[in-house]
Amino acid sequence: MGIHQKITGLFLLVSTLIYSQERPSYFQPSLLRASATIAPTRFYTQQTTVALINGFVEYALENRISVRGEANIMAPNGKLLYTNSPEKFPRNFTSIYAGFGYHLGKRNWKFDIHAEPGIAISEMAQQPFLIVPVAYQWSVSPSYMLKGGTSFYFSKYCHFFAEINYSNGWIRKTPLTSVSIAQYGISAGLGFHVLTKKN
Repeated sequence: MGIHQKITGLFLLVSTLIYSQERPSYFQPSLLRASATIAPTRFYTQQTTVALINGFVEYALENRISVRGEANIMAPNGKLLYTNSPEKFPRNFTSIYAGFGYHLGKRNWKFDIHAEPGIAISEMAQQPFLIVPVAYQWSVSPSYMLKGGTSFYFSKYCHFFAEINYSNGWIRKTPLTSVSIAQYGISAGLGFHVLTKKN
């Protein structure tokens, strides 16, 4: 990409941001927003990267406070980098969280942090080296998620968002004493929102 294309792209980006900030503020109390996206996630204890399907719904209680619920489901054949034996990593994995968010920023460009307790649902191999075919067992474990991100509300109904998260928990029903599901991931995409009450 040449210097002229870079300057043009930067000019368009700055112009869009300025134009959006001159518009009415779309983020306000009673805003309901939602989205779904693919979230690359690293289980760093197992050194395994997977693709999670992430979806969330969030409701703004005040200008800075919101409530949020979200779920992560491991995509079918979602292991992008797999380096573990079956007793260390779940065959299937789902997590569900609900908590509060705090939002900073002016008008249509917001920065936010979230704290969300929840549960992790995992399917783990049981004695994988002694039984053929391998038997699997489901377990439900407490978990939590911490998340930070930014959102850009560029129209009455749509916004862009980008987030990074950390979550942790322990799976107990395994051939090992316990298995950590500590992980970090990123998600980004197009979100949709609507005001549920008229001011």
